[in-house]
This record gives sequence, structure tokens and C-alpha cells, in this order.
Amino acid sequence: MRSLLVLVLAACSPQLQTVQLVNKTSRQIEQVFVYPIGSPDHGPSRTSLAPNATTSLQFAQGNLEVMAVSAKVTIDEHTRDRPTASGGVELRGPMQVIFYDADAKPAEVDRPGVIGVPFTVRASNPSPNPSPDPSQDLPPRQ
Repeated sequence: MRSLLVLVLAACSPQLQTVQLVNKTSRQIEQVFVYPIGSPDHGPSRTSLAPNATTSLQFAQGNLEVMAVSAKVTIDEHTRDRPTASGGVELRGPMQVIFYDADAKPAEVDRPGVIGVPFTVRASNPSPNPSPDPSQDLPPRQ
């Protein structure tokens, strides 16, 4: 009887899948949230990742949202940003999620079982240049 109960409980429990999280940026990822897609409650952060670090976590199969919060970035002397990146995943088996900067997509992102989640880091605001001197464009006088 006891072994039948264990078998029933094992069959009814959700199957856990391993998700490997990889930080391919040069910045610390301070928080990583994993939650059901569309959920207003993101729950606690699951981990943090140093630059080029990897960690593995286990989750029940299903449709999940993965959101990473990067360390603060200095854009220019007046502007700071804390980039975030998020993406939806259908977790049906082991998976690798790679966080990267949009302008530096790693080749591994195109492999099966790998999901890429890009950070978009704001560019600096263009510095105001004084208007050019129109007399510099004139041909020399003869």
C-alpha cells in the first residue's frame, strides 16, 4: 500500500527541468526572476550572476517569463540606467538561457535548446555641438 502511495505521488508531482542561466555581458546581473507568463507577482529573485558566470536552477514544466536586472550603467555624466531583459520560454526539457547585450549576440544563441534574452543598453545622448562656421566651407579667396 505504501509503495502505491509513493508511486501515485511521484506521478502527480510536476516534472522539474533544469534551466542553465548564463550571463554573457560584462556587467553583474543583480537579480533574475522566473515566474509564470502574465503573472503580476514576480516573486523573489532566484539568483544573481557575475559577468560571464553560469548557474543552474530547476523549475516545473510550463510557460515561464525570465527577467534579469543588470547593474547600473553610466550612460553619460548626467544619465544612469539599470537595463532589464526579459523573454518568455516554453519549458518542456532542459534549457539554457543566455543573457547578452543586443549589440554582442553570442553564436550559441542559435543552437537548439538555447534561448537568447538581450539587454538593450541606451546609447549616450549626443553632445550638443556648436553650429559649424559656414565660412570654413567657402573656397579660398584669390
